[in-house]
Amino acid sequence: MVPHGPIYCETGHPWLFMAEPVNTLTNAFIILAAILAVMHVRRSRVGFSADLVVLLFLLFAVGIGSFLWHGLRTLWALQLDWIPGMLFLIVFCGLWMRRLFGRIAGIAGPVAMLAAAVGSVALAFKLTGADAPRALTFAPAFATIAAVGAGLVFATDRKFGPRQASLGAVILMFGVAAAVFRSIDLMMCGLVPFGTHFLWHICLSTASYLGIVLLVRLKTPARAT
Repeated sequence: MVPHGPIYCETGHPWLFMAEPVNTLTNAFIILAAILAVMHVRRSRVGFSADLVVLLFLLFAVGIGSFLWHGLRTLWALQLDWIPGMLFLIVFCGLWMRRLFGRIAGIAGPVAMLAAAVGSVALAFKLTGADAPRALTFAPAFATIAAVGAGLVFATDRKFGPRQASLGAVILMFGVAAAVFRSIDLMMCGLVPFGTHFLWHICLSTASYLGIVLLVRLKTPARAT
C-alpha cells in the first residue's frame, strides 16, 4: 500500500492538506481536454479513425487513472496513472513521426525516443548517484523528449509550413512547462505549500488536446498551408 495523502511537500504548512485534493480535482482538466478533443474531431469531419480513437481513449484513461491515483494512492491506481500517460506519449509521437517520415519511422521513432529517455535517466543516475535531487529524477528524460519534440517542430515547418509548426511549438511549450512544474514540485514547497504538481496536470492536458488538434490538421492537407 502506498501512503495515503500528500507526499509532495513536508513543510508543516497549514495548507499542506490541500495537496492531494488539488491534484485530484485538477484531473478534471484532463477529462475536459479529452471531451474537447472529441468535439474537435467531430467538427473537423476527418472521421474517427483508429489512431485518433486510440489517442482519445488513452487521454480519457489518463484522466481517470490519475484521479484514482491521487484519490486513493494505491499501487494498482499508480499503474492506471502512468501507463496510459506513457502510451499516449508514445502513440502521439508515433503518429506525428509517421505523418512526417512514413510508417517505419512512426514505429521505430517512438521506440528509439523511449530508449534514449530511459538511457539518459540511467546515465544521469550513474553519474550522480544518491546525491541527485529526487525532484529532478526524470529531468534527463524530459530533456530528451523535448529535444525530439523540437526536431519534430522543425520537420513540420519544412513539410507542412509555419502554421502547423507554430501549433507544434505551442504543444512543445506546454509540454516543457508541464515537465518543469513536475520537476520543481518539491523545490517550490516553500512558496506553494501544496506543490506545483497540479500545474503539470493543467499544462499536460492542454498539450494533449492541442496534439490531437495538430494530428487532425495534418490529416487535412488543404489546411496545411
